[in-house]
Amino acid sequence: MAFRLQHLICRPTEMLIMLPLPNGNDARSAFCFLSTLLGKKLYGLDYDLIGKVTDLIAIPDDKNPEIKGLIVIKGGTRRYLPIRGIDLLGLARANRFMVIEDDPSTSLPAERYFLVRETLYDKQIVDINGAKVERVNDVRILIAGTGVAYLDSVDVGFTGLTRRLGWEIRLRRVARSLLKKQLKDELIDWRLMQALPESVPGPLHVQLRQEQIKQLHAGELADILEDLDRDERISLVQSMSAEDAAEALEEADPEVQTAILRDLDFAVAADILEEMEPAAAVDVIDTLPEATQQSIMAAMEEEDRTRLEPLVQAEAETAASLMTVDFLSCPETYTVAQALELLRENADEIEFISYIHCLDEQSLLSGVVSVRNLLVADPAKELREVMNRRLAKLKSDDDLETVATLFLKYHFKGLPVVDDDGRVQGVVTFK
Repeated sequence: MAFRLQHLICRPTEMLIMLPLPNGNDARSAFCFLSTLLGKKLYGLDYDLIGKVTDLIAIPDDKNPEIKGLIVIKGGTRRYLPIRGIDLLGLARANRFMVIEDDPSTSLPAERYFLVRETLYDKQIVDINGAKVERVNDVRILIAGTGVAYLDSVDVGFTGLTRRLGWEIRLRRVARSLLKKQLKDELIDWRLMQALPESVPGPLHVQLRQEQIKQLHAGELADILEDLDRDERISLVQSMSAEDAAEALEEADPEVQTAILRDLDFAVAADILEEMEPAAAVDVIDTLPEATQQSIMAAMEEEDRTRLEPLVQAEAETAASLMTVDFLSCPETYTVAQALELLRENADEIEFISYIHCLDEQSLLSGVVSVRNLLVADPAKELREVMNRRLAKLKSDDDLETVATLFLKYHFKGLPVVDDDGRVQGVVTFK
């Protein structure tokens, strides 16, 4: 649905428009910024000072948090003033003060709330749309009428900072007269950002929602992690699923990977490493202190630990150090149809699927069959009838020259690595 903006007020900090409100109703509404409210003095009908506005109270919401009241301070005492009956737009326009009818209370709302200035000013947020970390300079408020207002967006641009310092109007005049250009606010819609958990003190604890994280590419999440400090990185990773965290870490710089996994709880680090590609997981594990490596490996599921241990223990510049443990194997008595079903079930999880490795009754490698040959074979035949029994195999301790020689000789896409008994340990792939 498209809406035509009607600019009825031309002040830089205000705009009156027709738009749908968060509650679903259309109304003639206006915008103002938090910085234009802070510091304003409120007086009662008898012209006694009620206090100076220091913050707003809002109720958390997945869409646009509703503003419930103001925090005013007088003589060092902080009090709460409900928003009902208060003309926020009039307060924003007021030079220094405004007269109101209500008296403030020292009792805060019973419902869950957060302080807008204290929570957001100068804090880091994740821009879901731009996939980057920004710092909040100001907060834009949607005023839907007397006593009704919502948080609309945050200003992360230079104008937001100058507005707080009281320079905005002069700066805009200079830009128009000297630079012949209009300065634009850099606004991020509230629905496209979330405060980082460590940035949010007090009763509100906001985290990136899983559906928002899934909107970001792993590389974008990695960029965000690289922009954060230690505590913020840990908080963001802990708010993600193990799978999302693994994909992001695989794209991050090695030093960032190491720093995060070193500081995480061992069980959480183990869950993430279990979701990573084995080779990538081992690369990270190798950078960790020995004691940390052992603790993380001990926290892994037995199946995953058994899968990764040969890679962790592999000597450098050997076949074992190059192999992946993500490959397909099954009994040679499987039919072609069963093998194809196995392939379909694991295609998204297995790194190397060019061949299926066939095992005899002792679970020793007896042959391989390519996916191409599977597709043209009789579905009812057993794999031992169609597999290739002439195998080129590597030993775990074969050096790089031996690996290269076999690849040049046979031109295979992958070579199995077997132990002394002939059990498959992994596959070295040619990329």
